[in-house]
Amino acid sequence: MDLYNIIKQLGKGTFGTIHLCERKHNQQKIVVKQINTDLQGDQLQAAKNEVTILKSLNHPNIIQYYDSFIKSGTFYIVMEYACKGSLYELIYSTRPNHFSAQHVMNLFCQILMGLDHIHEKKVIHRDLKCENIFLTGLKGDVIKIGDFGISKTLLNNNMANTIIGTCNYLAPELCDGKPYNSKSDIWSLGCILYELCAMEKMFDGTVSNVVLSIASGRKKIVNTKKYGQQMQEIIDLMLQINPDDRPDTKKLIALPDVFPTLFVLGTNLGCLD
Repeated sequence: MDLYNIIKQLGKGTFGTIHLCERKHNQQKIVVKQINTDLQGDQLQAAKNEVTILKSLNHPNIIQYYDSFIKSGTFYIVMEYACKGSLYELIYSTRPNHFSAQHVMNLFCQILMGLDHIHEKKVIHRDLKCENIFLTGLKGDVIKIGDFGISKTLLNNNMANTIIGTCNYLAPELCDGKPYNSKSDIWSLGCILYELCAMEKMFDGTVSNVVLSIASGRKKIVNTKKYGQQMQEIIDLMLQINPDDRPDTKKLIALPDVFPTLFVLGTNLGCLD
C-alpha cells in the first residue's frame, strides 16, 4: 500500500475491508479491497477468483482491474472507482419520483452491453443486482458492473450447480436446485429492468415468499402508460420460467426497441471519465 493514500472506508464485511484510495503520484482515485489471508480457504479463493475474472474482462461498462498483491499477510485488489455510487443508491434516492423511459433504456442498455462482454468470455456473474452495478461519468450516468467475487467461468458449455446469489434476483432454476448457465443472469437483468421502471424490486419480502413468487411466475407489471407496452414485453422475455425460452444478450441487443438506444448511447453519454 506504499503507493496509495487511504481516503476513507467504503465498506466492511467478513472477508475484509474496501477503501477509497488515491495514487500518490497522480491523485487518481481508486478502490482497494483488502482481504486477510488467514481467512477460510473458500473466502480467499473467492477473492482470487475475482481477480482471475476481472483480468479476463475489458469493457467500458465493467469495473476495470488494475492490480493485486499480497503484503504483510493481506491480499489487496486494486480496481476502478465509480464516483457516483451504486444503481441501488440512485434508485432509492430518486424515489418517489421515477426515471424517464429514455433514462431507463440508457441504463439498461449499458448493463446489457457489459453483460454481453461477460458472457462472451464464458463467465456468468451469478450476483447481478442493483447493489453490484455502479455509476460514473461526467455528462451522463455511465454504468460499471462490478463485484465478481462469486462469478464463475463455464468451460465447454458446461452448467453450474452451486446455489449462490441474492434471493430477490435468483432465477427459477436456482430456486429449484437445477443446473444453470448464463440464462440465469438474463433473469436477473429482467428483475433489474423492472426495478428501474417501478423503483422497487420485482420480488421482495421474506426469503420463502420470494422463492415461492419466483417459482410460480408471480410477476409484477410496469406502468405501461409511462413506459409503453414494449418495456413490459422486454421484461417478460427475460423472466421466462424456462431458461431456454429466455433470449441471450445477442438477441436482446437486436430487439427493435433496444438497438436504437444502443446506436446513440455514446453520443448521449459523452466522456466516460
